[in-house]
Amino acid sequence: MLTRKIFVTLCLLFLIVTVNANETIQINQNQYFIDLNKKLVLTNIGVELVNSTWNGTKNHIYIGEACEFLNPVTNIEIGVEYLIFIPSQNTNFSLFFTELPIISINTDNTIVDEPNVLANFKMIETNQNYLESYVGIQYRGASSQSYPKKSMEIEFWTDNTGNTTQDYSLLGMVNDDDWNLQAMYNEPLRIRSKTNNDLWRMINTLHYQNQEPEAINGIRMKYVELFVNNEYRGLYCLGEKVNRKQLKLKKHNGTIRGELYKGVSWGASTFKSIPPYDNNSLYWSGFEYKHPDEETNWSNIYELVDFVINSSDNDFYNQYKERFELDNLVDYYIFLNLLRATDNTGKNLYIAKYNTNSKYFYVPWDLDGTFGIIWNGTKDNTTNDILTNGLYNRLKFECSAGGFLEKLKNRWNDLRSSVIAHESIMSLFSSNYNFLERNGIYDREKLAWTGYVHESNSLDYISSWLTNRLSYLDQKFNEECNPLSSKNLTPNDNLIQIFPNPTDDLIYINTELSHGLIVSVYNNLGKLVLQESLSQSSNKISLKNLTSGIYFIQVKNDEHFEVQKIILTKSSR
Repeated sequence: MLTRKIFVTLCLLFLIVTVNANETIQINQNQYFIDLNKKLVLTNIGVELVNSTWNGTKNHIYIGEACEFLNPVTNIEIGVEYLIFIPSQNTNFSLFFTELPIISINTDNTIVDEPNVLANFKMIETNQNYLESYVGIQYRGASSQSYPKKSMEIEFWTDNTGNTTQDYSLLGMVNDDDWNLQAMYNEPLRIRSKTNNDLWRMINTLHYQNQEPEAINGIRMKYVELFVNNEYRGLYCLGEKVNRKQLKLKKHNGTIRGELYKGVSWGASTFKSIPPYDNNSLYWSGFEYKHPDEETNWSNIYELVDFVINSSDNDFYNQYKERFELDNLVDYYIFLNLLRATDNTGKNLYIAKYNTNSKYFYVPWDLDGTFGIIWNGTKDNTTNDILTNGLYNRLKFECSAGGFLEKLKNRWNDLRSSVIAHESIMSLFSSNYNFLERNGIYDREKLAWTGYVHESNSLDYISSWLTNRLSYLDQKFNEECNPLSSKNLTPNDNLIQIFPNPTDDLIYINTELSHGLIVSVYNNLGKLVLQESLSQSSNKISLKNLTSGIYFIQVKNDEHFEVQKIILTKSSR
């Protein structure tokens, strides 16, 4: 009788344990992260695995302790908020399941702009692959450091001293020790940077790709969710860096072969000025010297800028194809204007060279202020202008067969039927948006950043803006080519007025544009003969030191570009 009672008791205990195990989701220690202040729990364990393993009604979840669902759950879904009670905290938490990798960074140090400080890095991928490492971490960016949500860069270290680094291939991207964590704080939908970088790699192919099949012509970015010191920081993009490894540039071998320069501000980087350089400095007139590490020598890029600014028309048009990769110049000009990337004409791009006798080419980066917004996230609905720099100012009058403008027209029309068709671009945006929306990212961004507003109509704004932009560029990129000597572009009278014309000395420039305007005067050979800054709505420019003839007055800032032909007639007295 006693034996039978013991048997029945054991069967009941087994049944209770089985039922409780079946209704309690078990999450291992490294598969979830908790923010105690925001009362948030996040895990990326697969919901299909959860629902098949615990296939009944789920009343509990084990995350270091048994926690109770306030409402029993039959089927777990991505992006849905589940309220659970955590006994040790004696309060309710919001539990989310996500398809994104989760990164947790913890440090006892204050993160600053420079230098790197020691931190511990953990990442759990959606397939539950786990990585833990020492890293050095610092904030990155310029004006973006004033935002509450800051971008960061990390460097993987082999130990806590940081004396040696460790390469990792993260989320199927490059094998490297340096990585960016992009905050995208100024992007309303957090989709522009990633979409734009994907779009560039679809448009452009490296001219030496066959020689270097593993070279990447830009950067790849993957969405992640981030915790810093156990505080949920929301959505970030983990991204590659533009560097020698990424581009497979040739290493220094006693002499400079591959070259890499980063545009960090305006100056020589826009091919507009050419001050003296100092080989003791890593910075020169808007450029930062990036490769090679073994030798800092600005002479090569200085000579390139000098050629663009000071060479005669005859020399420039005969030689520019020997110095620049023409297909790349065409692709970047299309890309720059398609996006209307107002912050990327000189800064926020790289100029690179693969090997000693190869040609220079552009690589973009920092592509947030695009598709109808500017660098700070403010909407700018302008669609009827052309972005340029000193190099493109000369190329846009290159009318030879097989030259820049012919290539531009053909390339534009080819891409318009494929990669940059309206539906193709909007498909890229929609794919990224739907992925984030499905995972509940926008709701969690509101939890992480109280000032964040999810404008659900932002995709419609992009679509409408793109329609107008494509229509304008279809017209501009299919115009007949006219050389500089006969080009007669007139400004938008609502923005800029230049008068009188003809003049015997003074010209007056009235404008409604209030910032960053530069007036440049070119002779009929395209040579710059005068340049001044405009600081007022009404301006007066003297041409008294110029001889009689035809001149082209260019007025521009980062967002607007206008050219007008002026006839200067000097009195014979």
